[in-house]
Amino acid sequence: MAGAQSLTFAEIGMIKTMFTISPALSNQAILSYFTRPGRDLNHRVIAEIKGGVRFGHVAAASLAATLTYMQACEATHLPTASTFLGPSAIDEDGTLADLFGALRLHWWPVGQGLFQSGRLELHDRLGFVWVYDCGSSSSTAVRDRAIRRFRAESDARRIDLVAISHFDEDHINGIEALLRGTHVRTLLLPYLPLWQRLLAAVRQGITAGNPRLEFYLDPVTYLAGIEGSEIGEILLVQPTGPDDLVDPGAGEPGPERGPGEAKIDYGDRPDDADDNLVPRSANGVSIAYLRRAGRILIPGLWEFVPYNDAELRPRVDQLFLTQVTWIVRRLLRRRPHRGLALALLKRLYDRQFGDDPHPRNLASLFLYSGPVGVRIGMRQHIATHAVRWNAARDNFAQLATGDGYLDSPARLAALRHFFGSTRIKRAGIVQVMHHGASANWHEGVAAALAPAVSIFSSDPAHKGYRHPHPEVLRDFWPWCPVQVDRERGFELVVWLT
Repeated sequence: MAGAQSLTFAEIGMIKTMFTISPALSNQAILSYFTRPGRDLNHRVIAEIKGGVRFGHVAAASLAATLTYMQACEATHLPTASTFLGPSAIDEDGTLADLFGALRLHWWPVGQGLFQSGRLELHDRLGFVWVYDCGSSSSTAVRDRAIRRFRAESDARRIDLVAISHFDEDHINGIEALLRGTHVRTLLLPYLPLWQRLLAAVRQGITAGNPRLEFYLDPVTYLAGIEGSEIGEILLVQPTGPDDLVDPGAGEPGPERGPGEAKIDYGDRPDDADDNLVPRSANGVSIAYLRRAGRILIPGLWEFVPYNDAELRPRVDQLFLTQVTWIVRRLLRRRPHRGLALALLKRLYDRQFGDDPHPRNLASLFLYSGPVGVRIGMRQHIATHAVRWNAARDNFAQLATGDGYLDSPARLAALRHFFGSTRIKRAGIVQVMHHGASANWHEGVAAALAPAVSIFSSDPAHKGYRHPHPEVLRDFWPWCPVQVDRERGFELVVWLT
């Protein structure tokens, strides 16, 4: 009977990933994928790998590569595991192949909600890990399962960037679980006035006795105080004006050999920050602001560009703001009167906005993520669903939209103006706005973005929403739509050259 030494590193990585597959595979089932003539592995080997007794230094393989290998085993005679990991994987002798690095993207199955993560891996350097939103209104169990899988596959005791698009529960109610036991270098938030944060709370039925109310009153202090978390800084993104334009990135230096520290375009503290209960620091966490049209930049390699469209902010007059200020003061100063204050706020909001949910959802931070310059390209990829690249095969940047609005040609034009035509063309991986809601979309927006893959993160069986709406799905149908729901996620691995 052959020993564990006959397993390659590629096979060990896939075995580790098979442990995370649901429904769970038995040890015998896992062994069947690696048994060969003359190599009959013992069950004990699988148990030792699972328990960390053996091969603790070998990283788990990507889910996409593992699933593809498993499918190939059903149709191909004795496939080689390393073939499915691509040229950036560990070779059979344990050395790294000579490629620049890999990009690994996940849209996790959380149902009606959103949880997206990415990892940029460059040879033997630590990868740069980021997360965009983490929440679900479908199921706490489904959400927590996705967080556990993220931790298992990413070994994510450190996350370099966490971005929260807005304050709806189905985008944030997993943030606390995600941050516990994790070091986060930078946590990115949209800068919203206090009255608009409370609008989101009131519209979602947050009551005076709900501990989450403290988040809406002061999200910075709330997040900085999560037990078991370690946040380096909280970075606020101010509203983007119509004249703001991101640096086109021309003339960027060539790629470095490792991600290194991200460089942030810091800006000034806004004049109304004190009025909106934004502290200068909280629980030892520094509070900073991104410069308008600023970037989070991994020099010569990668950039993250948020977009917080000021034109989408609801129009309110001074009388409305004066009334809100008076009610909020009662809310803050007299805890026993919080229930009455929230009822007064709801009445005021209903009078101002009626039943229109738009003012709540308009506050949604878009996030572009992609390579800088033109020196980084894609050699090959593997994905759990079909992806249609452009002729240049350079559209592997991502555009996360949260619950944002591209419901008119004018709003789409504003987005294109801000990012520039080059970034929009390269943003081939698009998360469709607000789970595919028709109110956030206009006909033809799919063709204007021309994505390589269109991701709908929703729960079609959800009784309250029924997202995606048919007209939105039809518009994106030619652009490789992918339904990420309670059971099915989307994973993409791109090898960089």
